[in-house]
Amino acid sequence: MITRGFVGIPVWCYAVGLVVVGLLLTAPVSSALARSRWTRRAPRPALVLWQAVCLAAGFSVVAGLVLLAVEPLGSTIVGAALAWFRGLFTGTLQVPTWRLVCGLAAATITAVLLAVLGRTAVLTVRRRRAHRQILDVLTRPTVRSGVGGRLGASQELRILDHRAAIAYTLPGWHSRVVLSAGLVALLTEPELSAVIEHERAHLRARHDLLVLPFQAWAVALGWVPGVRPAGASVAELTEMLADDVAAARTSRSALASALAKVALSGPAPAPPERLADAPAIAATAVTDRVRRLLHPHPLSRWETVAVAAVSLLLMAIPASVLLLRWI
Repeated sequence: MITRGFVGIPVWCYAVGLVVVGLLLTAPVSSALARSRWTRRAPRPALVLWQAVCLAAGFSVVAGLVLLAVEPLGSTIVGAALAWFRGLFTGTLQVPTWRLVCGLAAATITAVLLAVLGRTAVLTVRRRRAHRQILDVLTRPTVRSGVGGRLGASQELRILDHRAAIAYTLPGWHSRVVLSAGLVALLTEPELSAVIEHERAHLRARHDLLVLPFQAWAVALGWVPGVRPAGASVAELTEMLADDVAAARTSRSALASALAKVALSGPAPAPPERLADAPAIAATAVTDRVRRLLHPHPLSRWETVAVAAVSLLLMAIPASVLLLRWI
């Protein structure tokens, strides 16, 4: 039987190690990272790290199970996996029951994760289309008179006749930035400009696509410790990243003032379509957002490099597995 892997490590040890690493990244590591305060000092590197953790966790668990299932059938994970499926569908697969269970578990986990992600994406697109149609009926594009006179003319920017202070985005081919009349009346012109730049930062960077996998998998794996906190942390960090972009384009003090005014104006009804879109301006952690805008304390260069190095190390896990060859 083939028993040796990288640098003499038995393949089964390597496979078990991958599963353990994946489970650690999924639960305790994700939970600890979600509680960490340093991520708010550097939302961009933190978001890269979150994506690396997510990818490495899922890939490690699946790859570890695949290795345990297919080890006797080849010398590379791709070739052995193809042989495993070929034998399974032709009825010629002859492996111990526990290896068959590992293979079926890996296939099931992969299918569930991809199916949930695909279903969420399709439903999100459909809801956005319906939401956009309703918005175009109930709202009006900004014009150079009345409420919109302070904003300029724009088909993308829409005014919703509602007294609550609301601001949110509707991403897609025909994106929309929706502001309520209450928000426009509440804020000064510099504050309003800062809010608009914040929302447009979400659209330009397509933060909805970044948040979507985390929120989709929270639906499927919400019972796993660390999964839901990961989604909440990523959503919060995208808000802070958009804050940084808007502050660079307008004014930190104006955006901080706008956030504080909206938060103090009272709870606003949550806009529709919150599953995959960036949270509204009055979301949680407003105090932290205002504090970091007024008193920025970014990570040092070396700390940023360290975060990038950890992200690259985690991303190397899938590459190492795909390159694995045992003899």
